[in-house]
Amino acid sequence: MTLINKYSFDQIEPIGAISGLISILFYLSAGLLPLPDAIGRLLAFAFPLFMIVGFMGLYTFLKKQHDTPSLGIAYIFGIIGASIGCTFLVVQQANFIWHSTAIEAAKTEGAKDLLIAAFNGANRVQLGMDVAWDIFILLSIFFFGLNIARSLSFNKLFGWFGSFMAILTLTFNLYTFPDPPSGSLIDLGPFMSIWMFIMYIWFSVILFKKKVQVNDN
Repeated sequence: MTLINKYSFDQIEPIGAISGLISILFYLSAGLLPLPDAIGRLLAFAFPLFMIVGFMGLYTFLKKQHDTPSLGIAYIFGIIGASIGCTFLVVQQANFIWHSTAIEAAKTEGAKDLLIAAFNGANRVQLGMDVAWDIFILLSIFFFGLNIARSLSFNKLFGWFGSFMAILTLTFNLYTFPDPPSGSLIDLGPFMSIWMFIMYIWFSVILFKKKVQVNDN
């Protein structure tokens, strides 16, 4: 039983590293590339799911070196944040589809104005959920960054930089609440995703080298 548990436990690390990379690629592709609507929605709905698996792998790896309370918080907050992220994206896209369909069917300018006003009110719901996603995910990254800085496998400055960027991004988002920071400040979300992408590449290289060493022995 112990051997089975150890085997299953270790396997989540490479799965998590690859899933983390996929989640960031899906996130950037859905937001930046001119994709068909159906494909863009699919990527947007999927990236939080891959993000959860990525956090599982990273948590499992870091826990073997330092099992700290902050690491557990990072893991739990990451799962909650990604779940909220998937929820708000589904609500967001449902609002967009409903609004587009309703506007096309409207016969008068008055009806269109009423639909626009209704959409603006309903859209505030998903914008608030977006901030909830930011709070949990950025705090998760903050705590993961602290533990990455303590890890012998990563670089301290890299971990601290991730924690600093997470807090700075969260500060911007809360300062402009309930509006997104892109309206008056710099939206640091894309930069945060680049840090995560580099981290998961680094994580994958670590696991690859570890596997090579095991095979040589």
